[in-house]
Amino acid sequence: SGSALCFTSYANGNPDAYVADLLKAQVRRISSRTGINTGCTWAPSGDRVALTLSPSGDADIFTIDPIAGTQIARLTTSPGIDVSPTFSPDGTRVAFVSERGGGPQIYIMNADGSGAKRVTFSGSHNTDPSWSPKGDKIAFVGRDGGFDVFTVNIDGTGMTRVTQGTGDNEDPSWSPEGDFLVFSSTRSGSSHIWLANADGTHQVQLTEGGGGYTNPHWSTHLSW
Repeated sequence: SGSALCFTSYANGNPDAYVADLLKAQVRRISSRTGINTGCTWAPSGDRVALTLSPSGDADIFTIDPIAGTQIARLTTSPGIDVSPTFSPDGTRVAFVSERGGGPQIYIMNADGSGAKRVTFSGSHNTDPSWSPKGDKIAFVGRDGGFDVFTVNIDGTGMTRVTQGTGDNEDPSWSPEGDFLVFSSTRSGSSHIWLANADGTHQVQLTEGGGGYTNPHWSTHLSW
């Protein structure tokens, strides 16, 4: 519904997960487990969030109840980091980053953690997946000297480069119709938010001032 945000804060000294209710102007902590509580993302149904926890030191992806904070399921158990989950638009699958193959790459698994498959095969460092609203593509960040934004079909084909040779470009997020991407870029010196067509054409800077703008996330169509 766009009425709440999930985020990580060090307000109590540990990277804990919180939910901000935008209608009630209230913030509550939903996970303060030992280790990290980061990268939370809503399931489309709103009944759970996926995030990375490290109760035993290794970073894995879990789902928890966004009200009570209780654990629903553990989705990954592989050695190495598993981070940055993002649900498919229908909630049946999750894209994430894993080092299980050596370096960080984009994978897709079913929402219960089964059937994990690698999606990115070009480059040695691919992170920050964002699933398109149409469900057919994933935007991600790849390191090629600097960091650039790419898109790829969910079967691993059709990789498209959105940015190239323009500073570091990170944190992609899709518009609700899937026609545009917003992302952070240092091409003008400091970090600002930029907008581009999904194929990389017509790139425009949205923020002004001294910079320091990162991690944009496009809202759903709001009903309030």
